[in-house]
Amino acid sequence: MNHLLSVIALSSLLAGPVLAGQHGAAPAASSTVATSHGEVRKIDATNQKITLRHGPLANLGMPPMTMVFKVQDAAQLEGLKVGDKVSFVAEQQGGQFVASELQPAQ
Repeated sequence: MNHLLSVIALSSLLAGPVLAGQHGAAPAASSTVATSHGEVRKIDATNQKITLRHGPLANLGMPPMTMVFKVQDAAQLEGLKVGDKVSFVAEQQGGQFVASELQPAQ
């Protein structure tokens, strides 16, 4: 009986990743990043935050909305002003949303 349980447990461990791939689990990280676009609504350089009205965030499965993002370095906010169009990569790090690769839209 113990042997049978071991075989079942091992089979479950091995089949899990295969089955997850068949049922829409998140794909493995790729070398391409999903660039998003938005409009600056507010800048808080002191707290390294920016409020953006953005389009869909495909990599996070989020619809268009306005939300606050953290930036890694306040220098990313230099030269930006309310109303500017920007491109960025939206990421979720822990409980915070982060705008990386933030730059004025071309």
